[in-house]
Amino acid sequence: MSSPALHLRAPLLWLLLPLMAGLVAAQHWPLPACGPWPLLGLAGAGAALAVATAHRFRAWWWRAGIATGMAAFGFLFLHLRFPYLHEWAGLPPREVTVVLEVKLAFPSSPGSRTVSGLATITDATADERLRGRRIYYSAIRRLGPLPLRSGTYRVQGVLEPLPADRTGFNDYLANMGVRQRLTRARVLAVVATPGRFVRFCNAAERRLQDILGRGLSDQPAARSLYRAMLLGEKAVLSPDQQNAFVRSGTFHIFSISGLHVAIISGALQMLLRWLRVPRRAAVIVALPLLWLYVQVTGGSSPAVRAFLMIACLLGAKIFRLPNNALSALAASALLTLLLDPLQLFSTGFQMSYAVVAALILMGTPLGEKWAARWKPFALLPLSSWRWGHHKVDDWGREIIRKLATGWTAFLASTPAGIGFFGIFSPGSLLANLVIIPLSNLIIYIGFLSLVIGLVGLNPISALLNRAAALVIVFTDRLLQSGVALPGIFFTAEFRTPWLASLSLALMTATMLAGAAGRWARRYGGYWLPVIVLALLIIFGVKFG
Repeated sequence: MSSPALHLRAPLLWLLLPLMAGLVAAQHWPLPACGPWPLLGLAGAGAALAVATAHRFRAWWWRAGIATGMAAFGFLFLHLRFPYLHEWAGLPPREVTVVLEVKLAFPSSPGSRTVSGLATITDATADERLRGRRIYYSAIRRLGPLPLRSGTYRVQGVLEPLPADRTGFNDYLANMGVRQRLTRARVLAVVATPGRFVRFCNAAERRLQDILGRGLSDQPAARSLYRAMLLGEKAVLSPDQQNAFVRSGTFHIFSISGLHVAIISGALQMLLRWLRVPRRAAVIVALPLLWLYVQVTGGSSPAVRAFLMIACLLGAKIFRLPNNALSALAASALLTLLLDPLQLFSTGFQMSYAVVAALILMGTPLGEKWAARWKPFALLPLSSWRWGHHKVDDWGREIIRKLATGWTAFLASTPAGIGFFGIFSPGSLLANLVIIPLSNLIIYIGFLSLVIGLVGLNPISALLNRAAALVIVFTDRLLQSGVALPGIFFTAEFRTPWLASLSLALMTATMLAGAAGRWARRYGGYWLPVIVLALLIIFGVKFG
């Protein structure tokens, strides 16, 4: 009998994949001179064809119709949402006064002279064409109030085109729809303060920082790592700490993303079950609390994406819908792109969905296949097994599944590490097997400390923080010494920059193809992604 992990259905992929193809085309090509009407007609024709042929005897016509309609819709959708995407030729740098609505405030260290973030121009008397455009700002901290998320401010600064250098941070800004940046800015006036909910989130974050800092005044390094792992404050990390985690391929544990949101979600549901809350009611209570955690920690795009995926999984259970992890992943990706189509071109979106899809498509069935071969007491009848026999069998299977998960994550994330961080990290395979369980333990302890601290039991919260600090110090020293070993990481880059995104897409397509073929040997089996990655590294990567 085949494994249930091989039977994955995600009908939304018929909508998601053509939509992504249309968005990619819109990123590279402007609207035709004749305007949007031909594309609108093509999208309507595709939808009509799909509706007219939606039965099994004309399956290929249905697929062609839905793919054509969604691709045309994606192309048109991106251009209508961001009509200025292909306007690169701008005026020379000039001083302007504009009104900005802050969408995202980047975290900065306390000693930094500037604060920065992403905002939308809501008023520009000097040039009305700027209204509605997404912009990057960098404001001098001492020359006015600090811009806060969801606040509106009148700002004066130097407006200049985004540099043509499409690497590093500039590439991130370009992919987020930014075509100009406002530098040397100062806030002249506060037009509208952040809403009550944002003010509540900011106050709650300060309260959580205070709880996590109790008992750790004499350990600033451990405290910074602790807060970074629970609240995503990467700006408090020292350069040595950042380098160690980047080179070991474990820097993702400081981004409030799928790992953190999943752990907090599991901890919330465990707490609610301990309080005897019914399962359905526990989901209804846990989702708003999880959303609140996402917003308190900054409402970053990775955290919102992770919340959407978990909400889709839990929502399917509430309404008793057929569900699996792949369908939840497709639903969350579709919702994310409908809310902000430019997310498709962000490094975080590409990495997170590529890795999670690989874990679902390959990691789970590979783990079950390997675990099925674990038979430590095959010659001993099951009826004569004792407690120790069962524990060895269970622990062995769990370790083998973790190895399969780590191996799959390494295959899926290696192109991203080379393309976006310039590092090929073979040591990440071993580092993640060790660091992720330790980081999970730290997050669980931190969650318990926050809950206990919020109810006022400060001494117990401080004791838990000290326990977490011991694990943090051990983890930090383990990584600092580990990255010094030869062969843990190598500097590397793709021969052409566009290979970074293409290699991620190719690896994901390979995983989808393997899962569609049930990982049969005649199609290459589980060696297929290994062969593809090896070819990418041999022919597309240069080291040193």
